Amino acid sequence: MESNDRAGIEIAQPKTTLERTTVAARCCRALHMTMPLVVDSIDDRVGNLYSGMPDRLYLIGRDGRVVYKGGRGPFGFKPGELEQSIIMHLLDLQTVHGQ
Repeated sequence: MESNDRAGIEIAQPKTTLERTTVAARCCRALHMTMPLVVDSIDDRVGNLYSGMPDRLYLIGRDGRVVYKGGRGPFGFKPGELEQSIIMHLLDLQTVHGQ
């Protein structure tokens, strides 16, 4: 991508699951990520099922259900909406569990 070129980021498209996992680990280290990162299989099975192209935000509850589904990016990519959904979901969990 042109924006990556300007930032000096050059990563070849992974062709195997190991290559993809290695790139993801590199990204986590570079961004000092503190939350788990899940890597899709090389055939993009999950991305295709969730219509994740070019990008999309989801919040999955502890029960495995979709709590929030954002619009397709780049115009539907709204991190503020996801943040609000996380807060509301956590408040709902507190209410349900009486905390």
